[in-house]
Amino acid sequence: MSYQVLSLKYRPQSFYDVVGQTHVTETLVNAFKKERIAQGYIFTGQRGVGKTTTARILAKGLNCSASKNGQPCNDCTVCNEITESRNLDVLEIDGASNRGIEEIRNLRELIKFTPMNAPYKIFIIDEVHMLTNPAFNALLRTLEEPPAHGKFIMCTTDIHKVPATIISRCQRFDFNRLTIEVIRDTINNILAKEEIQADGASVDAIARKSEGSMRDALSILDQVIAFSSEQIVFEEVEKVLGLIPHDVYFGFTDAMKDRDNAGLLTTLAQIRNQGLPVEDVVTGLNKHVRNLMFATINDGLKAVEMNDDLKQQYIAAAASWEVRDLLRIAQVITDVETRIKRASQPYIMLEMMGLKLLEMDESVSIEQLLKNSSQQFGSSAQTAPPQKNKIKTNKTDTRTDTQSVKAGKQDNTIGPIANQDEINEPKKDYKTKNKAGISIEELKGKWPEIITSVTNLRTSIGMVLEHCVPLEFVGKKVQVGMVDQPRFNLDLLKNNKEIIEDVAANHVKQKIKIKFFTVEKDSQLAEELLKNVVPKNQVASTKTDPVVDRVLELFDGEILR
Repeated sequence: MSYQVLSLKYRPQSFYDVVGQTHVTETLVNAFKKERIAQGYIFTGQRGVGKTTTARILAKGLNCSASKNGQPCNDCTVCNEITESRNLDVLEIDGASNRGIEEIRNLRELIKFTPMNAPYKIFIIDEVHMLTNPAFNALLRTLEEPPAHGKFIMCTTDIHKVPATIISRCQRFDFNRLTIEVIRDTINNILAKEEIQADGASVDAIARKSEGSMRDALSILDQVIAFSSEQIVFEEVEKVLGLIPHDVYFGFTDAMKDRDNAGLLTTLAQIRNQGLPVEDVVTGLNKHVRNLMFATINDGLKAVEMNDDLKQQYIAAAASWEVRDLLRIAQVITDVETRIKRASQPYIMLEMMGLKLLEMDESVSIEQLLKNSSQQFGSSAQTAPPQKNKIKTNKTDTRTDTQSVKAGKQDNTIGPIANQDEINEPKKDYKTKNKAGISIEELKGKWPEIITSVTNLRTSIGMVLEHCVPLEFVGKKVQVGMVDQPRFNLDLLKNNKEIIEDVAANHVKQKIKIKFFTVEKDSQLAEELLKNVVPKNQVASTKTDPVVDRVLELFDGEILR
């Protein structure tokens, strides 16, 4: 007798033999118990999960005279004929080979005839998504109202290619991808029946390689048995399946963590010398990084199918990784994975990716960045030597160009800022003749209206302008002080000074120039400005959190609203 492959030899012959699809088998068994069998069924799912097998079992359950609750006896003539695909009342049609409208017309004629030696005439259409649109349309009427003795069972791996009009006329069952545990148990049962010894690592490797397909798993098992001796060992399975050892992945990520140039080159040379497929390496590396991220979470590896020894190896390796770093590495690998299939030099792309990852620095959280920046800022403020006042004179007036004063000093001075050369304290001689043609009191009276107009135009500028007060005119330029605001707000006003000047000109009916400067929060001048000068309706604080202020300053940000 010729050899029969394992996938056919151990093909399920009853609903109880189908593994991993209890939601389908239990529903069909209950339908038999309640005598609620539909006229059409459509089974969908990935390859090798039991769609066609279940269709044959359903056909036997319908036509077997000795069936009980849909379970065929598998001993009668009808059951044997269906198992051997030679029953005249159960016709299996390949949708890929019989996809035209003429074939469907013949099917419509055949279903009109009563069955020869069974209760039902059943049509099993495999790969039904391959039918043409005219063929689907020709099938609609017959599928919706077939003869009492007619049943349709359709199977497909691409349900999205089947028209909704066909699906709506059938009961749809989605077959699940089989888990590694289910495939492993099935392989162990078959090995016990075949009296073949195999270690656990070999069975796990076959189950993982099958990617949820039982037919693929049994085909791989056939191949491994043919290659191996009396006992299957993991080393032989690796050779047959071309599996990439996990040591390659761990060596790659360990080189990233330790900044080990030599270790990375050794791993890359191993990949090239062993002829490992680059696409498989990158895909496996992406899964490896994902496993490391899961390993950083308590019981995170429960979501990943792997043996206990490998889980412990991942947990030990993940202890030295930050999730933020792994996320960045995964992003780079994912980008390469999408492009490496079209690369003319995939090995070089893999090597460049490794060198790029080797140069990546560790991630730093914003909180830590702010903490370090604030510590450096405080340290530099404490150690900075005081500067003497520098006075500059000219023919028209006398003014202070730069000045540094300790915090809390009670005099009319300007507080310390980052760049003293850009900020001048206002002239102290308030008797200087005003050359602008408008008094400072008149400008102060118009100032709330100016702020409102600027706010309507640019909200962020108006919010900062609420903390500013015009103090005096020096020539035709008005000196405007800003109270209790960070330096980047002063830069915001300077960068948008022309907008403010245009708005002010519309209110005071003449062109004026504005010069902004900061006033130290604890100075006497600031207290007087906040108490006496700033209108009450403009005192509402827009002060933000210190952390937010620091973020805006570090990243040159802007508060929009």
